[in-house]
Amino acid sequence: MGNVVGGAMGVDPAVVVQDEAYWVSTAQLTCVGEGTGAIAETGGTRHGPASVHPYEANIGARALVAAGFRYLPMVAAYLRWYLGHLNRPDVDGVTGTVYDYDYDPVSCVGTRQRDPATGAATTYDSSDAYAGTFLTLVADYVRADPQSAAWIAEPQTQADLGAVADAIMATLRPSGLTAATPTYEAEYLLDNVEGQQGLRDYAWLLTTVVGDAAQARRRTDQADGITAAISTSLWRSGPAMYAVAAHGPDPSWSVWYPDSFAQLWPVSAGLGTPGRRAALWAAFARHWPGWTASTPAFGTVAVDHDPNAAVAYAAAMAGDWTAVRTYLTASQLRWAGHAPPWTVDDSGFRALAAQAASRHGGR
Repeated sequence: MGNVVGGAMGVDPAVVVQDEAYWVSTAQLTCVGEGTGAIAETGGTRHGPASVHPYEANIGARALVAAGFRYLPMVAAYLRWYLGHLNRPDVDGVTGTVYDYDYDPVSCVGTRQRDPATGAATTYDSSDAYAGTFLTLVADYVRADPQSAAWIAEPQTQADLGAVADAIMATLRPSGLTAATPTYEAEYLLDNVEGQQGLRDYAWLLTTVVGDAAQARRRTDQADGITAAISTSLWRSGPAMYAVAAHGPDPSWSVWYPDSFAQLWPVSAGLGTPGRRAALWAAFARHWPGWTASTPAFGTVAVDHDPNAAVAYAAAMAGDWTAVRTYLTASQLRWAGHAPPWTVDDSGFRALAAQAASRHGGR
């Protein structure tokens, strides 16, 4: 993690980006075979199989993009692994999803992860969020490396990306929201925020890289529909918060996870009016002022539960630079070794927060 530079400035955000990218790079499989390019949950020294959760890898790979050109070939390798593992279709009849895998890091042979209790092969935690975060990663990659546009525009790549986008819409429900999976009906705030963002990023690719205005409009309309449903179906005027899921109880600021934590996703994605986003962040910061701390616990929540890197990214998107700087310094002390439960998605969020702070000038 980033070097402490002393004084009130804390860590150097630019160094944080590089350090998190390096750790993510150590999580990528470099063996030759079916698993080449996959990004495991954790980096560093590995004992036993490499656990690959595409959702976490999608976010972790954004640290590689943020760190610059030297890591972009690794991002390309991961994108090819993901597209090479699209289900056509999966066990529920959906094309464009990707399962969770375990890999032998030496032989590069992978198998679907299995339920530790039943031994049954598992699928994925969320078909909509996996797809959405992947499309956002692809757009980030293309913005960082314009030369990648030729590959993105290839007919096969476009067919694959279209299948990923279709996987988001495969679980669309009458509410206008998407369900987490074809067999799990919960319509989560987080998943829908990520799904609509992925569709918007895919529409950008269709416009900028492919030049297909009609398909771009179609994907934008799909994103707009989900965004509208988030506002109408999930917003609760009483507590002035978003519900964690459709048909669920009203959320409360007194509950850290998932109630308070979920409010950060619309803030990070820029959903709702600027006033609403500002109010959500202010309420979060007021109810949970110790989220940046490196001490063992704050309030009733142990920081060991989650490294809170996603909170730092929301703070950056809200423009709370004091909180971002405080977190980057505290997390340098608390999570310097990337000890569990730190995973590659935490590195992705921390790198994104640091990148925003670096662009802001560290002030």
